[in-house]
This record gives sequence, structure tokens and C-alpha cells, in this order.
Amino acid sequence: MAETEKGTIERIETRSDYESPTRQKGSPLEKTDTIEAIALDNHHAFMGDDSDGKVRWTTKKLLAAGFLSMLYTGSQLPLYFTGGTLSFIAEDLDAHDAIGWLPVANTLAIASVCPFVGYLQDLFGKRYIALFGALLLCLGCVVLGTAQHLGAGLTGMALAGAGAGIGELTGLAGLAETVPVKHRGYSLAALTAFVIPLCPYVMYSQLFSTRGSNPTWRWGAWICLVYNGVTLIGLLFCYFPLGHARAAGLSTMAVVKRIDYVGGFVSIIGLTLFLVALQAGGYSHPWTSAYILCLLLFGIALIFAWIVWEGKFARHPMIPKELFTGQKVVAPAFAVAFVAGMNFFSLLNFWPLTISNVWSPDPIAIGWRGLPVGLATAVGAIFWNFLLSAWTGNSRWVLFMASAMLTAFGGALASMEPGNAAQSVTLASFAAFGLGGVIVPAATVAMVACPDALITTCAALSLSVRAVGGAIGYSIYYSVFNKKLTSRLPVLIGTYAVGAGLPSTSVELFVGTMLTAPANISSVPGVTPEVLAAATLGRQWAYAEALHLVWYVSIAFGSRGGSTLSS
Repeated sequence: MAETEKGTIERIETRSDYESPTRQKGSPLEKTDTIEAIALDNHHAFMGDDSDGKVRWTTKKLLAAGFLSMLYTGSQLPLYFTGGTLSFIAEDLDAHDAIGWLPVANTLAIASVCPFVGYLQDLFGKRYIALFGALLLCLGCVVLGTAQHLGAGLTGMALAGAGAGIGELTGLAGLAETVPVKHRGYSLAALTAFVIPLCPYVMYSQLFSTRGSNPTWRWGAWICLVYNGVTLIGLLFCYFPLGHARAAGLSTMAVVKRIDYVGGFVSIIGLTLFLVALQAGGYSHPWTSAYILCLLLFGIALIFAWIVWEGKFARHPMIPKELFTGQKVVAPAFAVAFVAGMNFFSLLNFWPLTISNVWSPDPIAIGWRGLPVGLATAVGAIFWNFLLSAWTGNSRWVLFMASAMLTAFGGALASMEPGNAAQSVTLASFAAFGLGGVIVPAATVAMVACPDALITTCAALSLSVRAVGGAIGYSIYYSVFNKKLTSRLPVLIGTYAVGAGLPSTSVELFVGTMLTAPANISSVPGVTPEVLAAATLGRQWAYAEALHLVWYVSIAFGSRGGSTLSS
């Protein structure tokens, strides 16, 4: 490494007030320009021989750890509550045709900002960037909660997504670097536990949207605002990490001059164009349209240009090669995160659709069906993270077992039908338990193996890779689902209605009215309660058949993730 200065330094580390048993105060340490050469030996971190010292927790440190966990949880809340109230938002904003862009706007922002923000945190430290992320989350919630049209809602979700990208990676990396490496699985299990009180988000969403003196979907935005507002205040007064080793020995201006501005700009623009094309293709525009092709090709070209720039030309790259040096774990962990994103977003987006359309649409029943899956995901993340620290040296097999469980039970959901709600919820819960073992633990494994000087970059890449995988997976899932549903929905509604006694002369009018103006269905000639019940069952079967394809496709993705680990 290039020497820049030698001196007497008391400490250079991110873990304020922690002592290593192998270092004494006042001992001479060598300052290294770690932007030129990454500190692979983690000399200033609790790794290797330094990992076994006792961490001296204080009230302030415990509060900081708690607020970091809240920041991680609060980053996910806008997406959860928006997903749980999507139909109510569509009705209120009169945006049925484009409402799917609300969660997409959030995901796009997370995936786009994560790599560059993680890089900046490893250079400048986490405090002010974390506070900015929490502020963006609050601002996004305000814009969403006051939205009167879809454009404002999209703006709010994008702002919240940018804040969520910062918040998730800060929560993961900030908490991980405050404890010895061998305990990181335990610490991230504790972080995930903060999600448990909010796991019944589907039930909460249904209740505050349909019950009470002022039922509205906007309560979800206000809950997110209060939660993240408390988090922001807590971080402001309790979170004071010291300067990170990667920027040690350099002035602020020197660090500013060495930021990879080209890499940051190209990565954000390239990822945004690519992901917008994936989400819009087959949804708002045909895949063969000039709009989609231009976005897709320009996005791919910029991503390729970014890879070349980082590998060949950047003096101080966003993703240093040292991230992958000396171990064979980080790259497979990122591959698992990519596949986990595909399955995570399929369950996140299609399970609420399933429980609302394949079975009774009663709000309370929907909430009860959503509860086991949400809890299983959180409990799974806690269990598998705990296992990473308890069963040391077997991280590959921990991820493999979780991936196998997700693939097996997720694929078994293809047996779902209107008459087996209990069986389907059980299968989905086991799949969600496996899912919990790949969405967070994949990042945990990568952060254990990487140099501490790059821990936030590592967490950011894991989150970004997961979001990109989710966008690609969702695009594929939605394409096969929509194609099947479009062809089967009118056929099955008409077939079941005729079987219950609807005159054949009324079929076309009945189907059209049920799909476009169900409130007027009683005006169709020949309609009886029996016909309506049969048509509703036909509609449920159409959704079930279309969703079967989603679960079949998830088998292919899950198997790919498992094969990556086994090899």
C-alpha cells in the first residue's frame, strides 16, 4: 500500500468507543491512502484476531443500534403499505391502468441510487448520508400521503425509494460494522426482528382503508411518516460513527476530488433506463415499440460502459477489485441476492393479488391470509441469520438450504385453486420462510467476507442486485401472468355463468359489464344470484390458472440460485 503519513493515532475506525485487545491507546499506526489501496487486512476492524474482543455497549450505542434497525425497517414500509392498499389507491386517484408504477417507482429508485450511495458512505462516513436518507423517506411519505393524482404519488414513491436505498444499506452495514464479524449474523437477526410488529401490513392496510370513522389508504403514508420521523430524530441524537478507514489520511477536499463522478452518473442513468424498459415492456408499451427498445438498448449500453469504465479507466472505482479478493463467497452471495430478488418481488407483488382474487375478497379474510406469509418471511430472516453465526464456516449451505426451501414450496403453489386456501397459505408460508433466508442473509454473508473498508459498498451492491433481479423477475412474471389472464378471464366467466343459467344471448354483455362496470351487472338480462356466484368462481379460477405460471417460472429461477451455490 502507498504510504502517505505516519503518526501517532489513537483510533481510526467506524466503531466509536470500541477497543481491540491487540491495540493500545497511543500506539503508532501507519496511515494509508486507502482509496489508492484498500485495507484488506481490516487492521482497524473487528476481524481476524481483532474479532474476539468484547464490545463495550453503552446506552447510546444500544439506542443507535435500535435506530439503525428502525431505519432499515422504515425503508421498507412505503413499499409494503402501498402494495397492501394498491386497489384503494387506484380507485381514489383514478389510475387503474397505471397503478402498478407506484411500487415500481420505489424499486427503481432503490436500485439506481444504492451503488453510488454505498460508495460515498465508505468514503465520507454514514452519519449525514443516513440522516439525508431518513429525511427523504419522510418527504416521500408526505408527498404520497397528500397526492391527488398519480404523478404526485409516483414522485412520493420515488423520493421514498431513494431514501429507502440509503436507509436499508445504512441499517445493514452500520449495524454489521459495530460488532465482531463472528456475531454479524446475530446482529442482523436482531435487526430483522424489528420488522415483526409490521408483518401484518396486509391486515393493517385492509383495516385502515375500510374501517373506522375516516377510512383511507393514506393512513399507510402517515404511519410511515411517523415511524421514519422518530427514526430521523433518534439518529440525529444517537448515531455518531467515526470516519471510515477508506478515507483515512485524506482531507474532505481530497476525497471530493477522488469521487468517481463518471461511474456514479453512468451507473444511475444506465440502471434507471434499463429498469424502466423492463417494467414498461408489455405493460404500458409493446416490447417491440421504439420506446421500449431505445430505453432497453441505451440502458444496456450504459451499464456495459460503466463496467468497462470501472475495470479499465477509473482511478478510484466505485467497486474496487479488492471486494472480491481472497475469498470465493462475495460473488456467489450476490448471485443468490439476484435470484432472491426475483422470488422476493414475485411473492411481494403477486401474493396480495392472489389472496384478493382467488379467494373471498373480504378485507379481514385477506388480512388473515397475508399474516402468516409476512411473519414467516421475518422469522425466516431471523432464523437463517442466526444460523450463519451459530454454524460458522457453512454459509454456502445455509443459503443453499434456504434457497431449496423457497424453490420447493414456491413451486408447490402451482397447486393453488379457489377451494384450497388453507393449503395454499401453508405452502406460501413455508416458501416465505425460505425466502427470509436469502433476502437478508445473502447480504450478511457478503459483508462477513468483504473488507470492512468496503462494507457499505458491499451492502449497497447486494441491495441493488436484489432490486435488479426483482425488476427482471417481475417483468417476466407479469408478462406470463397477464397473457394467461387476458385469454382465460372472459372465457371462464362466460362459461361458468352460462352453466348457472345465464342465457347465451347475454354472455357478451354480461362478461363486458362484469370486467368494466361490475356495479351495473344486475341490469344485464338473465342475471340471478346463482349466475353471479358462478361467474365469481370462474373469475377466481382464471386468476388461479394465470398465477400457476408465475409459480412454475419461480422454480426455474430458484433452481438456478441453488445450482450456483452447490457448484
